Amino acid sequence: MKIRSRWVNYILSHVATVCLRIMFLTVRPVHIRMVPEGTPYVKAKLPQRYMFCMWHDHIVMAVFSSRTYSLAGLISQHRDGGYLADSVQIAGIHPVRGSTSRGGMEAVREILSRPDLHLAMTPDGPRGPRRKMKDGIVYMSSRSGRPIIPTALLANRYWRIPGSWTDMMIPKPFSRVLLITGTPIVVPQDLPREDMDRWAAALELEMERLDQIALRIINGEDHAASEIANPDFASRLLAPTQPSTRAAA
Repeated sequence: MKIRSRWVNYILSHVATVCLRIMFLTVRPVHIRMVPEGTPYVKAKLPQRYMFCMWHDHIVMAVFSSRTYSLAGLISQHRDGGYLADSVQIAGIHPVRGSTSRGGMEAVREILSRPDLHLAMTPDGPRGPRRKMKDGIVYMSSRSGRPIIPTALLANRYWRIPGSWTDMMIPKPFSRVLLITGTPIVVPQDLPREDMDRWAAALELEMERLDQIALRIINGEDHAASEIANPDFASRLLAPTQPSTRAAA
């Protein structure tokens, strides 16, 4: 049953946000970053801002595991996106409403008008397929001048909340959450549309690589952290596109 009252939806979002904040007080975040200010979890002293690429099922961990600073989140204009927009705003994140299918140009204009903010995007949203990269994040990066930082988030113990096209991962109380922000990827300014699919495919491969490293670290292979830095992203752009071999998590 859909609740159409705007105020009821806002109250429910507020209650859910408070409950999640309380639960996440028991969670122990471990943050690994490749660039000192290439993260939304520290106050930026330099003017450079970034775009953080994360999968849709990681949203709850990204928002509540640690406090964020100077961060906007791109959220679809579909009705279900309203719940998320309310929650992230209550959590201190500026919601930018739009997606590749609806309100995209308005979202681009808004983020261009806010050079003080990082931007987080889930490029497999708002309707999937799960963990398949769309090129909207490449477009936004090219037009805004914000380098893309691929991320990986994983908990050693978590629940999976089923959704229509993807699950939502929520860490269990007293679990450990690993937050990885990788090597920034600089997209050429005004990249032609015909080149964006190639960049999106390379970015998807990098996200998969970081996922595998995160899994190894969470399972006790701490030395795998030395493999996070990726100076060879450009070589992925030159490689022929291969079908994804990652097993569904």
